[in-house]
Amino acid sequence: MIKKIITSSVFALLLLPFFSQAQIKLVRRSLLNGKIEISVPDYFKQMSADMIAIKYPNAGQHPDAVFTDANAEVNLVISQTGQPITPDQIGQYKDFMIGTLKHARPDAVWLDNGIKTINGKQVGYFKMMTAAVDQKVFVYYFFTSLDGKVLLLTFNCTQKLLPKWKTTADAIVASLKVK
Repeated sequence: MIKKIITSSVFALLLLPFFSQAQIKLVRRSLLNGKIEISVPDYFKQMSADMIAIKYPNAGQHPDAVFTDANAEVNLVISQTGQPITPDQIGQYKDFMIGTLKHARPDAVWLDNGIKTINGKQVGYFKMMTAAVDQKVFVYYFFTSLDGKVLLLTFNCTQKLLPKWKTTADAIVASLKVK
């Protein structure tokens, strides 16, 4: 009997990390006048235009939407850029972005990159770890073509939160639907 209780307890403890990741509930959001849908954590709030302007100060290059947690430690950034692209240029764009960021961010640790088909669309992606002022940040870029322009999305979180968010980040990316 005691052996059975100990075995059950150990089994439950081994599953705890899985269940803690699975508890992040995602909800569908329609954005860019209904042109895309993506799932985001249900408790994320959309950042106000004023806050976006402060947090992303590049003139004329503000994201179209930013969803964030209460502490702004986990973010999903959505931008339809003016950069022309065709679906067959996704790989070239990925390579260009990686080359540019390797030059601009020599501190980055590159984790993965590639192209995958998500809901019928070619989507390029790359993952990296970069240094922020006081901590490391996990950044997951993913992009595709929308109306002949680059649709760029970025999921980021602090390194300390990555174990909790890694599976959810992949689920967010896999949920992208471009109409």
